This record gives sequence, C-alpha cells and structure tokens, in this order.
Amino acid sequence: MKLKLILLNLLALTTFMGLFDNVQASKKDSTDNLSIEEKRDNHLANKIKKVNHALNKRIYDFKEHPHKQLNTEENSWMTYVKNVNYLKNNQLEIYVNRDFKKLDDKKRETIVTTVQRISLSEVLKVLDISSEDYMEGLSSIIYYDSHCLGRSVFLNTKELKWYD
Repeated sequence: MKLKLILLNLLALTTFMGLFDNVQASKKDSTDNLSIEEKRDNHLANKIKKVNHALNKRIYDFKEHPHKQLNTEENSWMTYVKNVNYLKNNQLEIYVNRDFKKLDDKKRETIVTTVQRISLSEVLKVLDISSEDYMEGLSSIIYYDSHCLGRSVFLNTKELKWYD
C-alpha cells in the first residue's frame, strides 16, 4: 500500500513537472513567434523606408539640380510636391507647397495621379503587392501646411475630393 502511494505521488509529481515544462516551452514558443513577427515588421519597415527614400530622393535631386533634368514636362509635378510618404496600408501622404493651392482641380489631379503612378512603380521595385492592389492603386491624402487639402475618394483612388 505504501509503495502504491509512493508510486502515485511520483506519478503525480512527474505529471506536474511535465505540465510545468510544457508551459515553459509554450511561453518560449510564443516569445520566438513574437521575435519572428518583430523581424517581419522590421523587414517591412525597412522596405517602406527604401520606397520613401527613393521617392523623396527624386524630388530632392530635381530641386537641387534642375538643369540636369531631361524631361522637365514629365517632372513638373516635383515643383509642387515637397514630400511623399508611402504607408504600409498602401496609402500615400503627399505634402504640397503653396503653389499647388493656386492650381485648378484638373492640374491638381494630374499631379496627384502622376505621384501615385510613380510611387506605385517604386513600391513594385521593393514590395510584393497583389494584382488587385496594383489595379486599385494607392489612395492618397494631400496635405498643405499640416492641413488636409484633399484625398482619394473611398473605393476609387483615382477620383479626388478637395476640401478648399
């Protein structure tokens, strides 16, 4: 009887220790998964930085060296755009200067469409996006002096709504 009781206690203790080890292993696995997710997020953030760097380098080069530009007609959008930020939700933040506000809606739309097209080409160089996202394009929010000047219409990234 004593032997049976000792064996049962040992069995219970062994089972308890096994459960404890499983809990510890489970905690370690979740930490490893979090680490993988963090790595994935960092990898995506680095790719987004590359896209933003490429876009803003074009603007910087155009403004610093306007005499080196071959096709000033095609690059005229850069005279109105200060900065472009691509966000991870396939959205653009386009920061424009004072001269952009003086343009008519048709010219504004042409500039935003050009920025969307060029941004999408830069995104495709760095990120894998689905064909649906490619066809949908990049929705945009246009800012002037930290105020929202306009945005893409919901479900139609090519149509713009202006707030001024």
